[in-house]
Amino acid sequence: MMRIVLLLGISFITSVNAGACFSGPLPFFNSETNNQITANSSYPIGSNIRVETAAPYSESKTQVETSDSPKRPNIIFILTDDQDVHMDSLEYMPFVKKHLIDKGTLFKNHFTTTAICCPSRVSLLKGQFAHNTKFVDVHGEHGGYDKFLREGLNNEYLPKWLQSAGYATYYVGKFLNGYAIPNYDQTPGGWNVFDTLVHPYVYDNFHPVFARNGEKINDYEGTFQVDVIQDKDAVLNYLWTALEILGDALGPAKDEQKPFFLYLAPTAPHTEILFPKNGGADGKPYVKVQMTQAIPAKRHANLFPDAQVPRRKNFNTADVSGKPGYIAQLPLLDEKEIENLDHWYRQRLRSLQAVDELVDSVVKAVEEAGQSDNTYIFYSSDNGYHLGLHRLNAGKTTPYEDDVNIPLIVRGPGVAHGAVRKDSSSTHTDIAPTFVKIAGAANEAYEFDGTPIPIHSEEVEDANRESFAVEFWRPYESETFQIPNIEENIYRSVRVVGKDYSYLYTVWCTGHRELYNHKTDPEQITNIYKEASVSLINRLDALLVALKDCIGSQCSHPWNSLHLDGDVKNLGEALNSKFDEFYQSTGRLEIKECLRGFYPENESVRPALKQ
Repeated sequence: MMRIVLLLGISFITSVNAGACFSGPLPFFNSETNNQITANSSYPIGSNIRVETAAPYSESKTQVETSDSPKRPNIIFILTDDQDVHMDSLEYMPFVKKHLIDKGTLFKNHFTTTAICCPSRVSLLKGQFAHNTKFVDVHGEHGGYDKFLREGLNNEYLPKWLQSAGYATYYVGKFLNGYAIPNYDQTPGGWNVFDTLVHPYVYDNFHPVFARNGEKINDYEGTFQVDVIQDKDAVLNYLWTALEILGDALGPAKDEQKPFFLYLAPTAPHTEILFPKNGGADGKPYVKVQMTQAIPAKRHANLFPDAQVPRRKNFNTADVSGKPGYIAQLPLLDEKEIENLDHWYRQRLRSLQAVDELVDSVVKAVEEAGQSDNTYIFYSSDNGYHLGLHRLNAGKTTPYEDDVNIPLIVRGPGVAHGAVRKDSSSTHTDIAPTFVKIAGAANEAYEFDGTPIPIHSEEVEDANRESFAVEFWRPYESETFQIPNIEENIYRSVRVVGKDYSYLYTVWCTGHRELYNHKTDPEQITNIYKEASVSLINRLDALLVALKDCIGSQCSHPWNSLHLDGDVKNLGEALNSKFDEFYQSTGRLEIKECLRGFYPENESVRPALKQ
């Protein structure tokens, strides 16, 4: 049959087969089920339970203002979970290459500033470092969805700024850990449609459970999670329907051709984690029952049979003596462990194939709607990942490049095709300012730690970010249970990415310090801290001190807080010998104890090294 669908005020026609016909629920919702689970229900969603399909969208309580700006661009943001750059995952995603890399720009120096999911995602939504959001963990006192609401982090954040600029906002996928059966009706606001995964089913790949606008739980047991976002038979119908519901809900506003912001957040290639389905009756709802490698869709289960973790110099590193204690004590990985890591690697690549298909479907939907020239598509991950890095098995959370350097690909109006940008660095704190700039949203009273990313070639000269903080306040967790959780994983780092130099400098809670020269040692093998000049160490110490409490422009322009007259803008200029005496007075950071959670009083500034 033929169905006319309204895409935010723009009519087009798409063909839908009779089996996918829809008049209310999304086409892949199981229309044979119609039982409702409320926020007060117990956790279990058994295989025989039936769940009501989503009701028609009801308008968000957040006020939507109109804008006089004509034809403002749409923004689509696709965020994967734990996707690496340095193990070549993008090389196995042909649709990402075809639609985004070849028709957009790949940013090689994009980073997360906290290498774990929820703190990184909150920094992304707020445009702030974790030391300012105070959101530094994935659950409990220092993180999780309850803290997000309790601390009012949803009072001012990205979707509300975009709504105030007249955008319709839509979210589907993983939001934050702790958005769960008991509290799913407490939505964060800012989203016209908020269709998100619910704990304890977030990482249960063949039993995803979603809540839509905090109204109903929708159970997709037996369906691969990414396919709920992008079903192989009904992907276009899903996207059309989401936008149709959005257009209908906006009522008269649909005639104004409102732009939209669509945030898609699949959990691939995250490991599969099974949690208690009894609501944590033992008082421990976040104690893992089972944790395994990533699980792909069945159609991808046998792909890449010969793929192996790239055997780089930092894979199962021969000499780890310069690393912090818990890494320096690790034995070499044995043959069985390496074989297991190769299996994990293949599973990660396989799980990403559904995301690759999602990208293909989204791009085709945009193209068929005639919106290609008016839509930005951003692709990234919350953090990176490692397999075998410096003898570590599988995981994230370290300050090393594999865990903090992440994909960023941008396609859209005025963005260069097939370009690779290496001349500027950016972080997830820059994402919100970038979207706000694209949307023309006004939020002058809010101070971003980040700055807009130079996504257009003509903006490169204005991009002067050279240095940024990387920070972490929770234990290291091996996802293969190679070692027990390590409390001594609290650190503060500064990453410097310049034209003629590139450094990673880290201060650990144990007192250990690391310095790597990325120009000569990109895989961070040799810790040169003891051999480096005092003048370089003092500059990096001062930079780390300046960044540890930075707010707003201090974070993006830290040298200005050290040189108030603005005569120093980068490390190269700061290394002038005339500043040696000054940098002997600026001090160096010390972390007193290895405490989980951000406690400013646990950090102090000690005297700098003397020449």
